Amino acid sequence: MVGAAPSFSRVHIVRTLLILKKKKTGRKNLVKELEIGEGSIRTILKRLKNDGLITSGKLGHELTAKGESKVLEYLERFTVPERFESGEIELVEGERTEKCLIVVYNSARKIKSGMEQRDTAFSAGAKGALVIVSKKGRLEFPTPDIKLSDFPGLTERLKKLDLQDKDTVVISFGKSYARAEDGAVAIALELL
Repeated sequence: MVGAAPSFSRVHIVRTLLILKKKKTGRKNLVKELEIGEGSIRTILKRLKNDGLITSGKLGHELTAKGESKVLEYLERFTVPERFESGEIELVEGERTEKCLIVVYNSARKIKSGMEQRDTAFSAGAKGALVIVSKKGRLEFPTPDIKLSDFPGLTERLKKLDLQDKDTVVISFGKSYARAEDGAVAIALELL
């Protein structure tokens, strides 16, 4: 007998680990932050506990030393996802979206047109994504038909990041912040 397909993905597992890196937290808070069902959260937590990555108690769930190590492996490859505010960039003019920014280290060589990453974000539940690469001290979109200089506010914000040559900046858009973060983390995992 085949059961129902899981309503969560590797993205949700990684996001759970990142949340638990910040603080011990309970199942209901994870449901709220990840915006997935309680049954899915229970399954994720059971999997993480069975893998020795978390412990669970009355006050919530927290990372074990093995879980901390796993999270550090991810954070050596990409930054912690963060909320990104910019009215200068929207997918559809006049339509407000939540945005999530993540930097994936040393990954620019894997970017072709950026459309593949947009599709990855879309598949993860986001509305889309922008990809910007750092090459030889310059920030640029992967396709030459769009100039970063057309977005001066965005350019200034990105210059404040500690970007290295060949880093990729991902800005994912979503109806909610959770969906935007799903898209950003999905792209980061794809680029690993």
